[in-house]
Parts: sequence; C-alpha cells; structure tokens
Amino acid sequence: MSGAAHGGEGLHASLQSLRGEYEGVRELERKRRNDMPQAQVTMDVRRVEGNVSVIDVKGELTAFAEGVLMDAYNQASDGRVRAIVLNFEGLEYMNSSGIGLLVTLLIRVNREKQKLLTYGLSEHYRSIFQITRLDDAIGIHDSEEEAVRAANAA
Repeated sequence: MSGAAHGGEGLHASLQSLRGEYEGVRELERKRRNDMPQAQVTMDVRRVEGNVSVIDVKGELTAFAEGVLMDAYNQASDGRVRAIVLNFEGLEYMNSSGIGLLVTLLIRVNREKQKLLTYGLSEHYRSIFQITRLDDAIGIHDSEEEAVRAANAA
C-alpha cells in the first residue's frame, strides 16, 4: 500500500512539475507574441468616384502589413469598383517584402479585372518601381486627380 501511496505522490509531483512547465511555456509565448513586430502601417479606404477607390497608405509597407493591405483591398473592392488607387504620400518605408505584397495585390486586382494605380511615390520609390518593372503593371501618377482620371479612361 505504501507503494501505491508513494506512486500517487510521485504522479502528483510530476503533474505539478508539468503544470509549472506549462505555465512557463505559456508565459514565454505571451511575451514572444508581445515582442513580435506589429504592422507599422494604417490604410484608410475611401470611394472617390463610383468606380474608383483610394487606399491611403500611412507608415511602413513590410511583410507585417499583409493583413492590413488585404483588408483594405477587400473594403475598397466590390462588384462595381474598376480601379484601386494607392496613395503613397504617407509612405515612410517599403522593403522587398512590401514590394512582394504589391505584386500579390496586383495579381488579385488583375484577377478581378480591375486596374491598380498609384500616386504620391517619392523619387526613391519611383526608381524602385522602375527597377522592379512594377511601373509596367501599376500606373504611377503625380496626383490623385491624375490617377482617378487615368482610372476612368478606357
């Protein structure tokens, strides 16, 4: 009987130890989640004309912006929208992952038979669009008015 009682105590001690380890792992996960970089970007969507939506990009376009960008696209796009205009006047930073997100967006836009246009790109990002040949697929304009006019043409 003492063996059974001793075995029960051992099991209880093992369970306590596992509970402690589990709590430690949960705390580490909580800390890691809080330490993970978050999207440093906001995107506001507005309809400027019946068939054109503008997404105002403010902040950093990096891999962490994927959810924000796709949510903005979903808000901007409905059955009637023929063109999406990205306003980059508030863009602070874009890396190669951000370029990749634009390619992903471009694929979605093309699949929906829409146009993708931009304005507000700095000279630096204009040259990156040229180097990556994104300017062949995404219309680059100097102002919102010019982009909307181009969106409505054709």
